[in-house]
This record gives sequence, structure tokens and C-alpha cells, in this order.
Amino acid sequence: MRNTRKRWSVIGRYGVGLALVMGLSGNACAQHSEQDIPSNDSLRGESHLYDIMKQGELEGRFRQYNMLTVNNGAPSDYHAVAFGGTLGFASQRWHGARFKLSGGYTFDLATSDLTRLDPVTGAANRYEIGLYDVNDPRRTNDLAYLHEFQIDWLSKSKGTQVVIGKQEVNSPFLNPQDGRMHPSLFEGVWAKHKTGKGTALQAGWFYRVAPRGASEWYLVDESMSVFPVGRNVYGEGAKHSEHLHSAGIFAASINRSVHKKVDVSIWNVYTENVFNSALVQVDAGGRDAKWSVSGMAIKQDAAHYRGGTNDSLLFMPQSESSWAFSGRIRNVLGKFRWQLNYTRITAHGRYLMPREWGRDPFFTFLPRERNEGAGDVHAASLNLIWKAKNGWRIQVDGGLYRVPELADARLNKYAMPSYTQFDVNAQYQFDGGWKGLAMQLLVLTKLPMDPDLTDRQSIHKVDMLHADLIINYVF
Repeated sequence: MRNTRKRWSVIGRYGVGLALVMGLSGNACAQHSEQDIPSNDSLRGESHLYDIMKQGELEGRFRQYNMLTVNNGAPSDYHAVAFGGTLGFASQRWHGARFKLSGGYTFDLATSDLTRLDPVTGAANRYEIGLYDVNDPRRTNDLAYLHEFQIDWLSKSKGTQVVIGKQEVNSPFLNPQDGRMHPSLFEGVWAKHKTGKGTALQAGWFYRVAPRGASEWYLVDESMSVFPVGRNVYGEGAKHSEHLHSAGIFAASINRSVHKKVDVSIWNVYTENVFNSALVQVDAGGRDAKWSVSGMAIKQDAAHYRGGTNDSLLFMPQSESSWAFSGRIRNVLGKFRWQLNYTRITAHGRYLMPREWGRDPFFTFLPRERNEGAGDVHAASLNLIWKAKNGWRIQVDGGLYRVPELADARLNKYAMPSYTQFDVNAQYQFDGGWKGLAMQLLVLTKLPMDPDLTDRQSIHKVDMLHADLIINYVF
């Protein structure tokens, strides 16, 4: 596994170098006139490949991420200032096909010592390390990685698209969760098709993952233990990372309007030799309708395991399954809207989904915390959202999350206390001469429902203040 990671780290660095060279070469060529190369030069002949590469586009993003976490009491506080982004090249299409390559980089501008454990609890940093490499707190400078490397084919009717290679995917279970320096990425084959009657189909297979907060590509089974793995159902430290063997993630979905204002989406994600997750979601009333209602149900089951049957060594014990339900009511009042959300994860088992692959699909999800790894959960939240035409979007959230007792390892994988969360999320999109520039300020606090928690039980989880100031420039 280490050799695999090392190999893909090296490839990632060479990929970034290639992306930079191609980008700089494209800029240099653009500065010359047509007379710089004779018209009868072989390079200026009928080669269509040369033309589609020559007329390609340079694209990228710069990001400065400022993060601060203040823990109440004796535990340590942390801060981080990181700068980085991506730089890539996309060719013009030829018979529907397009080549795309991009690399990412991250530099540390001013960050706490992330190698230092909290002297009171012995806990490691949780949030700031995600801006760099969670596997090596010493690596906070000069991080480079291969971002996208793909062939993208689009049909003439634009109804079918197939992407092969490293790519971003946005779905309920697999998504970019772009809340750090780079999003989570997936490598494999992903296809989309929209029928003449409006039915949308998606399907694919992924065999490698590049989680956010890491700087390498991992095989699917390796990727499931990049972040902390918590406890198994017997209260022991989870050991599935040493025993997982999977051919990858197989995903498929269908979305269809069954009525003028009613959409139904069905998703199924099967991780071979590990587990299966199925989702059904119904949305009634359009996004801009005055009133709308949405609901989802998720069913998870362990996959047929080819190997040992010791439940303590599995990501999801063979006898375990889980049910989760989530709903939302939305009311739109011009520039303002409010959303009331509720989620129930039953006591049948823990809702499990590798955190490396994406954020929770629940309507009650709020930034910087999840209910993944828990069962017997009651969660409720309220979103107040104001969006103006001048570029401002301000959201105020409040949520209550009741989870099982800390000692209940069967239903509380990460020993997360019950808590309330409040946050303000302000975003501004510039226009005119500053088009492409955006800023975001996120400030939140998480408070425990149990006032008698120890520092060890609360650090980085509750009784804390967290703030992010993010500056993005996309071109």
C-alpha cells in the first residue's frame, strides 16, 4: 500500500509539472503572430490534432484559505493560512472528444505546528490539517498532486457524455465536498445520458480516490482509511484498513419527472466486497416555487464478503444494516427563503459512508460536522437564506443533533457527543473587472448538550468556535 501511495505521489508531481509546462507554452505561443511560422511549415499543415490542442483553453483557480479553531478550556487552539490552487489545460473537441489535464499545489503561509499533540488530551489536530496532508502533519509546504487527467466525449446531440480518467463527481454519496484546498476526486469511467423525454441516467465505476485533505491517489480500499476510522461495533479501534480488498465503486442513478413539479431520483452505490447504499429522493415543487417539499430514504447493507467473517475486522459487519430518512420544507419569499429540515437514522445500525468520498446527503447537514458513523440519530435544522442580485448570499443556520451515548460503540463510531450548532455563512461574488473573484466567511460554534464532558471528549467536536475566510479566484 505504501508503494502504491508513493508511486502515485511521484506521478502527481510529474503531472503538475506537465500541466504547468503546457499552460506556459500555450501562453508563449499566443504572444506570437501568424508570421512567426511559415505557412508551409509542416507544423501548420492540415493536422487537426495540432489545431484542437493549439486552440485549447488554460483554466485554473487560486485560493487562499484562512482557518481558526478555538477550543474552550485547556485544550490547544489552532490557526492556518494556506495558499494554492489548480492550473490546467483543456483541448478543443474533436469528433466530440476532449483532453483535459490539471494539477494542484498548496503552500503554507502561516500555520500552527500541526505535529504537536494537545498537551492536555493528547489529541491531534482535526480541521487545519485538512488543508495539507492528513497522513503527514509535517508536510505543509510545496504540496503538489495530479488533479484531473481525462478524456471527455460528448455526443453530437449533447445528450450523452462519457468521461474516462481522473475527474470530479457530484452525487449524494460521491461528491467534491470542496471545503479545503482541493476537492475529493475519483478515477474511473463515468457516463451520463439524457433521453428525449427528460429522463437522466448516470452510471460508472471508480477504482481510485484522491480525498480532500490528502495529496495522493489511493485505491478504493486504501482510501477508506485515509481519515481516522473510529471504533468498530465492539468498541475496539477499527482495523478494516488492513483487511479490505475491493474492485472499486459501482454507482448508477436515474432521475425522472413523474409530474409537472415532482421529480424522483434513485441512486445505488455498490462498493464491491464491502457494502451497498441505495437512496430514493422525491422533490415536489421547483427550487424557485413558493413552497416545496423534499424527502429521501437510504438503505444500507453489507456486501457479500469474500474473505474472513470476523465482524470486528469489517467496515460493515455482515449482520448489520441501516435505515436513514431525511426531509425538508422550503418557503421562498423573493430574495429570502427558509428551510426546515429533519433527519432520522434508525437504531438498526450505523449509517456508514467513507468520509473521504463526500459529505452527508442529509438535508440537516451543516458545515464542519457529520452524522456519518452514527445510528439512532434525531437531527433538526433551520436555514435562513438571503440572496441578492448584487452578488451577496448570506445564510444563517441552527441545528440540534441528538446521538447515542459516547459509550455506545455499536451506534456511535466516533464517540461524538450530542450537540447544537449555529453558523453564519456569508459569500460575495464579484463582477465587472473583478469577475471570477469570490470571498466567503464562515463562523460557527458547536455546543454540547451534556455539560459534564471532559476535555478529551469535547476537543475538536463541541464547546468550540471555528472560523474560515476563503478567497477564490477562478479563470
